[in-house]
Amino acid sequence: MNSMKIKQGINFNIILLLMALLPRLAVLFILPPVPEKILTPLNDPTDYDFLAKEILKGCYDAPGGFPTAFRPPAYPAFMALIYLFAGRGNLLAVAFVQVILDVLNAFILRALALRITGSKTASALSAAAFAIYPAFILQSTQILSEALCRTLFLGFIWALAYGLERKDEKWIIISGILCGASILNKSVLLCTVPLILFWLGACWNGTAREKITSAVIYFTLPLFCVIMPWTLRNYQVSGGEFIPVSTNYPITFAHGVTRFCYYANIWYGRERLMPAPENYQELTQMRAYRGVKEELEVGRRYKSLALRFMKDHPGFIIRMTIRKGLHFWSPLIRNTRIIEFIAFFSMAPVLLLGWIGIVAGLWSGGAARRYATLALAIALPVSLPYILSQPDVRYRVSIIDPLWIIGAAWFLVWLTQKVHPVYSAASSGQCPSSNHDASGQNAGA
Repeated sequence: MNSMKIKQGINFNIILLLMALLPRLAVLFILPPVPEKILTPLNDPTDYDFLAKEILKGCYDAPGGFPTAFRPPAYPAFMALIYLFAGRGNLLAVAFVQVILDVLNAFILRALALRITGSKTASALSAAAFAIYPAFILQSTQILSEALCRTLFLGFIWALAYGLERKDEKWIIISGILCGASILNKSVLLCTVPLILFWLGACWNGTAREKITSAVIYFTLPLFCVIMPWTLRNYQVSGGEFIPVSTNYPITFAHGVTRFCYYANIWYGRERLMPAPENYQELTQMRAYRGVKEELEVGRRYKSLALRFMKDHPGFIIRMTIRKGLHFWSPLIRNTRIIEFIAFFSMAPVLLLGWIGIVAGLWSGGAARRYATLALAIALPVSLPYILSQPDVRYRVSIIDPLWIIGAAWFLVWLTQKVHPVYSAASSGQCPSSNHDASGQNAGA
């Protein structure tokens, strides 16, 4: 019996490997990253490529030669490491490494889903869905920070869940390190830290002192040890400004208000619009600025304009924010018809079933509520900045959708068990309300 289970596990691992690898290699072959096409003035990859080459020179400067903090450093450093071995500007090598990372991510998600749900069936279904999720397949071959973000983020959540359930401080420390690296890759994750601290302290099984120690010492201290050198560097090059990770968000926020109010002309009339600068499309590009001091200056100026406009037109902003929030949590994206079609029929089921699974977990209580709460503690702080600025779909899928995939798989397994009780008896999957024993350990651990 044990040998049969081992063989089945090996077979599924091989299938999962092929499911994740082959589509990504196919996309990489059909749509390789060509510098002439993607390194254009208004594309993020242009900034990443430039900064990676700057790192190899021993600096982190904008094109004008002044230190910049516009882009977080983790992804450019990741590219620089690849350039060091594969040659400067070798975007194909970067995309190939990202393909490998995303294949690894499918296996990390499987382990995370098993840790969260205690169901082998739900974990296998989650991993398979991740492997063929169209947004992840496309992103893994693009020169964007999402594939690396998924690796760091999923590793951070798995280490956090494992350390909590085993009450193993070592894994909480590792989780804090990976969380810090995730923040240096995508600064919006900094918004999640207060809620994660509260969640960890509340869920840690021990005295009040042990709860505080686990949250503050084991998790927060390693996290800040990772972030602090970059923050101190920003403090120095900016002349004494506190910039935890990036100067980007004030500018992105102002760009979002400007951009969406500009588009709203067709709904509300020009007199309702915030005056849009001629270069508003360039606001979110590092190459528009001469280093960190100008980034701060421009950010303050446009943020002030945006806040003043919001104060003067509260009704308009409320309606616009609701519209942007619905867009953020919808499977609809502005792109070609074929991309919109694929996005809708892949994202819609995940978002719908994922929300049902998470709400069911909150309703069930126990360990199910614990991890449903964690999903919300991560997703809601991440979603708000993008809803206020730019609710484009690619900014959220790396952080939110993997957790919603687990929620969707969890719910489907539970629903199958309700419809087919015989399957429930034969399956190793369990319902959201009983996936862990009373001690917080996985039932199958």
